[in-house]
Amino acid sequence: MEDLPSRELQKIRENVGDKVNLRMTRKTLLRLALAASGRKSASKLVEHVDEGMPALLLSELDSFELWQLLKENMSESPAKPGQKAPFDIIIPAGPTSFAPGPILGELGDVGIKAGINAGKIEIKEDSLVVKEGEEINEKLSAILSRLNIRPMKMGLNLIVSLEDETLFLRKTLDVDSEEYAKDLGKSYSDAVKLAYGVGIINKVTAKLLLQKAETDAMKLAYSQSILTDKVKDLLLVKANADATKLTGEIGK
Repeated sequence: MEDLPSRELQKIRENVGDKVNLRMTRKTLLRLALAASGRKSASKLVEHVDEGMPALLLSELDSFELWQLLKENMSESPAKPGQKAPFDIIIPAGPTSFAPGPILGELGDVGIKAGINAGKIEIKEDSLVVKEGEEINEKLSAILSRLNIRPMKMGLNLIVSLEDETLFLRKTLDVDSEEYAKDLGKSYSDAVKLAYGVGIINKVTAKLLLQKAETDAMKLAYSQSILTDKVKDLLLVKANADATKLTGEIGK
């Protein structure tokens, strides 16, 4: 809730509707309420009450869905002096629009390695200028603004979530759902290939392995001229071809 304008808070409340119930109170009352809640793990939330301006979010959503909803309702904003970095801020290497001048030294003052290339200032390598949780000073705030980097996320910032008796920190919940789905799909595909390759029978591979076994059996029967319902037509075609070839050779 820290540094969140009331107008932005009202907008978020309207967007999340009845999916999230927001409760705000003094830190002392919040500590007492959590400690007296009767839930075994709720007391662990007390450790996080002093982080910024806390509030309770009550929801039927699971922790991952809740954090995704909150992220969708965040907006980017420039960093102000004194604010804490929400994540490691890294300035990427590459060209800038700045002409050579005092800004070259200003970039160096905040730990950005830069030089001049083709008449413009160029950042030579990716530069970590502030780590997550560290305070952004006035010089860095000015440089980030000039580089048009808006690292701050204006919205409800989930610190920790309690679901049943499991505590989730934000970094655990902060996953790319699309990338996660792709990784999950690839893992599933790899597992099926492995099970198929070593002959492990389960409800996914059973049909595939039966098809393979049938194909292998047909190949064996065909190569050994064993008459079965599956290969008899193929063997008759082969026999006819062999007979035709033999007749031709005798005729010579």
